[in-house]
Amino acid sequence: MDHRKAVIVVVSDKGEETKLIISKVEKQPRRSGDSPLKAPYESLQVPTSDRSQRAFTSHLNIYYDAVIACIRGAESILIFGPGEAKGELKKRLKKSNLGGTHRRYGNS
Repeated sequence: MDHRKAVIVVVSDKGEETKLIISKVEKQPRRSGDSPLKAPYESLQVPTSDRSQRAFTSHLNIYYDAVIACIRGAESILIFGPGEAKGELKKRLKKSNLGGTHRRYGNS
């Protein structure tokens, strides 16, 4: 899983089923401000456009909701992937009351 796609493998008594969820998220919005070629660039000090960030967050919310809909009935979930998406999904699962003690989560 990453911000662009999630590959979900459901294993049950009936066998395996693979689902692919593609997000409509573009790369995280670039920060506005001076070019890194003109002066030292501190990305954390230069804010992103509010509109760009809101659009990015909105697309991620839709994407994570689609992933959660696919895994809602799972007894255990193992989340693989680079970057921040797996941690963000885990937080959303807990926020959606799907992070109870009866469920097991793993990050890799």
